Amino acid sequence: MIYDVKATIVSNTKIAHDVYRLEMDVPKLATKLRPGQFMHLRVGTGIDPLLRRPFSTYRIIKKRGNKRDLVGIIYRVVGKGTDLLTQKCRGEQIDVLGALGNGFDISPKFLKKSQIILVGGGIGVVPLVYLAETLKKKSKAEVIAFIGAATKQDIVCIKDLKEHGCKVNISTDDGTQGYKGYVSDMLEQYLSDTQCFENPYIYACGPFPMLKALSMLACKFGLDGQVSVDEMMGCGIGACLGCVIKTKNLSDNTSGYKRICKDGPVFDINEIVWED
Repeated sequence: MIYDVKATIVSNTKIAHDVYRLEMDVPKLATKLRPGQFMHLRVGTGIDPLLRRPFSTYRIIKKRGNKRDLVGIIYRVVGKGTDLLTQKCRGEQIDVLGALGNGFDISPKFLKKSQIILVGGGIGVVPLVYLAETLKKKSKAEVIAFIGAATKQDIVCIKDLKEHGCKVNISTDDGTQGYKGYVSDMLEQYLSDTQCFENPYIYACGPFPMLKALSMLACKFGLDGQVSVDEMMGCGIGACLGCVIKTKNLSDNTSGYKRICKDGPVFDINEIVWED
């Protein structure tokens, strides 16, 4: 079920370069959101900006006693909408639409793997935190995270992932921290090491080029997995058809288009047809 509700802001804190963590009291969604699902927030009060902004679920923050659980998001300031969001203060209300989209499938058949790999690019690491927390409760698999960013100051959520039992590997495009280069290249190097390779299952979120590279790696190494597509959305419920992506039917290889907001944002890693 989708709810259109008023959430009360509990905190809105800058945690890194142009990156903020916002926590909301919104009880209806705190019990409904699954890893990989998102919310649509109305960041302004008028018609500019007109459209809501989509945000992945970072965490459901558990409170003790009679206090209600909070819903957390982490966002990067990239334009007018997110800049307006930074100005929201404790006690203010914000209009939230959720829970939206299909989240990560964490069925037992996927959790039987001895190794699970999480791959996050930039702010795409955010939904992997809630996923890692859930995997820790449901799976005995070794969870290894590969996190990429443009530079050291853009890296977020590493502490969260480690707290949830992940072994974390970091790459930066400029080499200011960890492996120098793309996160997909770091992962390929890891998979090419036969001593490390255990036919892992992959969960990923990030920009299109990264997801395309991961899809190629999955084909090369015969891997299965899921990717969450990071994309702007108009309505968030599949009505406007503004966020379609070309996909293929894995059973007969026929192609067609799906809506990222409604049919995704999570897809099979081998399902998306990546255009050149």
